[in-house]
Amino acid sequence: MIFRQLTLKNFRVFNGEHTIELAPRKDGVVTKPIVLFGGLNGAGKTSILTAIRLLLMGKRAVGNITSTKDYSEYLARQINNKAKADCDAPLASIGLEFTHTHKGIHNTFIINRLWDSSGKETLTLKLNDEELDVLSGEQVQAILSEMIPPGIGDLFFFDGEKIAELAEDDTGVYLKEAVQKLLGIDVVNRLNDDLDIYLKQVTKDTVDKKSLDQIKALEKEQANFYKEAQQAQEKAEQLRPHLIELRKSVQTIEANLQARGGAWAKTKKQEKARADQLVKDEHQLNGAILQELDGAFPISLAPTAIANLIGQLEKEQQVKQQQAFSQQFESMSSELAKTLADKFDTNTDDISALLGEFIKAKQPDDADNEVLLDISDSDFYRLKATVESASDAKKNVSKLLGSLNQVQTELASLSINIERAPDEEELAKMYEKLRELDKQITSAKENYKAHLFQAKDKMTKALEIAKRLEKLFNQQKNEATVLKAVTRVNAAQSALGDFSARLTHLRVTQLEELFATSYRRLARKGDLKLGARIDAKTFDVSLVNPEGIEINRKSLSAGEKQIFAFAILEALGKLSGKVLPVVVDTPLGRLDSKHRDKLITHYFPEAGEQVILLSTDTEVDEDFYALLSDKVSHTYEIDFDEKARCSSVKNGYFWENKKYMEAV
Repeated sequence: MIFRQLTLKNFRVFNGEHTIELAPRKDGVVTKPIVLFGGLNGAGKTSILTAIRLLLMGKRAVGNITSTKDYSEYLARQINNKAKADCDAPLASIGLEFTHTHKGIHNTFIINRLWDSSGKETLTLKLNDEELDVLSGEQVQAILSEMIPPGIGDLFFFDGEKIAELAEDDTGVYLKEAVQKLLGIDVVNRLNDDLDIYLKQVTKDTVDKKSLDQIKALEKEQANFYKEAQQAQEKAEQLRPHLIELRKSVQTIEANLQARGGAWAKTKKQEKARADQLVKDEHQLNGAILQELDGAFPISLAPTAIANLIGQLEKEQQVKQQQAFSQQFESMSSELAKTLADKFDTNTDDISALLGEFIKAKQPDDADNEVLLDISDSDFYRLKATVESASDAKKNVSKLLGSLNQVQTELASLSINIERAPDEEELAKMYEKLRELDKQITSAKENYKAHLFQAKDKMTKALEIAKRLEKLFNQQKNEATVLKAVTRVNAAQSALGDFSARLTHLRVTQLEELFATSYRRLARKGDLKLGARIDAKTFDVSLVNPEGIEINRKSLSAGEKQIFAFAILEALGKLSGKVLPVVVDTPLGRLDSKHRDKLITHYFPEAGEQVILLSTDTEVDEDFYALLSDKVSHTYEIDFDEKARCSSVKNGYFWENKKYMEAV
């Protein structure tokens, strides 16, 4: 499939009609696959991606919106605001001309979606310039779904946020859903569910009233838990757009900081780098001090009291030893007296009296014999060891505090220099805004996770009830009227389970090979001979070194995780067997220059026969454009008119247009 032409009319930020040529152009006999769009944040790059997804995928492109009413309201919101203001009954439309080859036959299709302010939609299709009027909108969408099955579009038409989510997804949920949709296992699961429903319905006919009432009550409770789980999931999904907007705001501010900080960085670069290092040193010193304070250091703050304590404890240790000896000696004195009396032919009572006087003479006074603290020997020696280490801890803390004071003094001096930089107030506001946005992102993430955990909890409870229901139904399965149905359903479900397991194992093995190959190429680690391992149940993906040891995914840097995500999408795309254009919006926003270089050099030029990139000027900048230029067919710049609050598309990419204007 190759996209040839995209038409937008009154769609989102595009007022009026705009036609964009997308077909890759040839340089001699070589076709250059990349069509590059440039646009600042908010200019309309996402509108291009949204139009392509909406044209081909319909409702599925919108996500959780399933009802006709919600979809109509969504379409109504996509109509350009200026068009709404200029006309009482505005119309919006999007159209796409593309070629598609099936079984060696090449065809040209033109699809068009048209809707009014109520969201009422008309979907039409032309095949080789012939209008297919006999097809309804549902039939046209069915044809498009055959070309791009459910779950496939997300692998080829995506944005940077999808990459970020996949990069941080340690649960395997996204990969599991994608593979199941690719293989049609979601259909198998639905068929299994339908068989369960059928079996329960058959079983219900033979259930007594008491059991039936119990089943109905449990089913009602289960339905409530499912509903609450869905509501929690929907609340989580409602937070996603807000989270995306917050991240885009961060990107906008970071871009502004980068754009306005060039001259400042020339004079303050060294101070800023040193200040950053000092902040790290300060953090490390504070951590080291806290670690010392958490150890033996507090004991060094009261040396006199501790010395008295140790003296008292040593004295008590001696007293306890004497007491133990006296008690043992006294317990043996009678036997000793008798032995001595027999030995020396002396009166036993005289010997006992003599021994008693000896013991009494050796015992300390009662005042000195008092044990106040009475700790065990092990605790006493442990305390002595701690006291001995307290002196070293005190020296360490003193040394660390001295270093910390030096760092803070130097940092304060550097801060004064940095504060003298031009536009200090503006920069301070921007950094303050960044900190505030970071707090909001953290809060939004926590709320998002909380709703997901709530959904999981409710779903778990619903599944527990499902087990109880299954037990009740199983109790009824011995009835002769349902034995035959049970046998057939069990056989069908067993066959479906075996089919699903074998198909999953086969495809997962293929996916492991595809992913490992993609990751090695994108990460430029082919010499490491890294492999991949995918759990067929959880779909958790792990990298494996040549010794078979798993590499902890959490140990990867943020850039490596995004390379990881691109490799997963590429592997899934190849596994699907579909040859589709790749459309990526803001693909490099969260990557450093090192990892951007890897994608620019090794992913986009080879991602497909047609690659449409929607980038800001800080993503594909002049240096990266130079690396990419021999693969770029043609370029566009999306220009946003602040006054009209609308965008237009013109030929050329950012600085190309600037150079042209300067030349004129």
